[in-house]
Amino acid sequence: MKSRLIVILAATLLLASCEKAAAPPAYTPTLSSAPARAKLAEYTFAVTPMSNFRDVYDVFQPIMDYMNARLPGARLVLEVPRGLDEHDHQLAARRFAFALSNPWHTWRAAQTGGYTIFGKFSDNENFRGIWIVRKDSGIKSLTDLKGKKICFPPKSALAATMMTRMQLRENGVDPLRDVSVTYVGSQHASIMEVYTKGAVAGATWPLAWINFQRLNPEESKELEARFPTTSLINQGLVARNDVPPELVRHVAELLQGMDQTPEGRALLKAVPVRRFEPAGTADYEVVHTFMEKYKKAFPAD
Repeated sequence: MKSRLIVILAATLLLASCEKAAAPPAYTPTLSSAPARAKLAEYTFAVTPMSNFRDVYDVFQPIMDYMNARLPGARLVLEVPRGLDEHDHQLAARRFAFALSNPWHTWRAAQTGGYTIFGKFSDNENFRGIWIVRKDSGIKSLTDLKGKKICFPPKSALAATMMTRMQLRENGVDPLRDVSVTYVGSQHASIMEVYTKGAVAGATWPLAWINFQRLNPEESKELEARFPTTSLINQGLVARNDVPPELVRHVAELLQGMDQTPEGRALLKAVPVRRFEPAGTADYEVVHTFMEKYKKAFPAD
């Protein structure tokens, strides 16, 4: 009897062992990381400092966001140089894939910088120099500026500096001898110099004055714009010649189509400009003509 119990016990243990060995291993989930998103190719898009750095960035970053939401396989990265001269130097060094520049920098980039002009701001009539004076200044004509202190943005500002200097010369005021001149770092600073009474008149251009009025309504009440120059072709768009042509085409189409959508029109209004439009190198020959005339008038510049 005892031996029979031992045999039964042994058989039971053996059966249990077999069942345990045959049981499948417990399931353990394996965690894997999500597939990495493909990194988009990035292309710098520089905007010339048309008023002041902060304002240009605030206006154009939403435009970059608008573009990036519609660009397949590429991403535009906004760059706003701190000053006009910095923008000019970096454009000459081919730092930017795309750039929105003043007409002189646009023309020169196409001639010597390895860039292609593919578009521009509309509203050529708005690319002109103007003078900001205090409403109580008593300045009624350009000749009233003789013997006074006046202010310009950087020397490379086409509308606000070059065109207004030519205007003075053509109206009998020699900007080298008849006035005391200060050059400041931005369009905004030129206007503020007048508001703070550091200068009797400050040169700028309409877009900067419009933005100054929007951002500084109280200060603007004491100022007014006078003595507009003749107009020239407006700001230009260029693409570096190693940017894929298909991307340039797509960027041009998106910019030129902004005025066809409510969102795009709102973004353009903040610039402010009505639309972007096609342009080429031949359109900017008028700038070359003006610059030849300017260099003869001011050979030391």
